[in-house]
Amino acid sequence: MHRLVVALFVLVTSAATASAQGLFPSVWMGQGGSILKVLAVDPAGNFSGVFISNPTLPCPAVPYNLAGSMRGPFVAFQTSRTWTLDCRATTVWRGRLVNPGTVAVTFVATTWGPTGVPIRVRGREVFRRI
Repeated sequence: MHRLVVALFVLVTSAATASAQGLFPSVWMGQGGSILKVLAVDPAGNFSGVFISNPTLPCPAVPYNLAGSMRGPFVAFQTSRTWTLDCRATTVWRGRLVNPGTVAVTFVATTWGPTGVPIRVRGREVFRRI
């Protein structure tokens, strides 16, 4: 029984890793023109890179840190820019790989207003590999 559990764990881990390795290196474009660049993926399926904001937003084409993970078809990542007061935001994204070239996600973006009060925006986005 112990061998079966270990074999199953290895199979699941290798499948998740292989799926995440397909992300590296890659560039994805959102429906509104934002760019997601995956620059590194580790064996556990964690990835990092750069997110460049939608060119039509109040902070157009601004770079944000990107960190996330992929487990099977499920993906979760966070983009953040905390080192400046202008365009400061943190966004949490969750979704799934629809096919090898498409990721559908929902997001919650948090920015801070002039008085320091957090402002949250929710939405959906589809990224396609380019």
